[in-house]
Amino acid sequence: MDTRGISPSSRSVTASPTPSAPATTDHATVTTTHLDDRITVAVTGEIDIATAPLLANALHAALAGNTPRVEADFSAVSFCDCSGLSVLLGIRHQADSQGRAFHVAGVTSRQVQRLFQATGTTTLTTPPLA
Repeated sequence: MDTRGISPSSRSVTASPTPSAPATTDHATVTTTHLDDRITVAVTGEIDIATAPLLANALHAALAGNTPRVEADFSAVSFCDCSGLSVLLGIRHQADSQGRAFHVAGVTSRQVQRLFQATGTTTLTTPPLA
């Protein structure tokens, strides 16, 4: 299992990103990066019943701030089950109720793509309008 942290994707920002220390389990690593207009929670590994709380904690902490956008970077996620999907849907609901934007970026795993397609939740991967 590859549990290396991933770098934030290259984006044009007005301030330097500030990454947090990664939170890690045996099967997943979560790193939070604060930018001017968003917080990115980058995930590496597998999101399942054992690791979903790690993702939930990071995303809830991101929504506790006042940044208008929160993004979950799934470019290094190899697996996600319904536990992870439940976390993502709950975070989307919470963000919507706060008038904030949330989406999942960089989904490259075929398994994760199929999960979103089979459950009709591909809108999670739609970035908010600028």
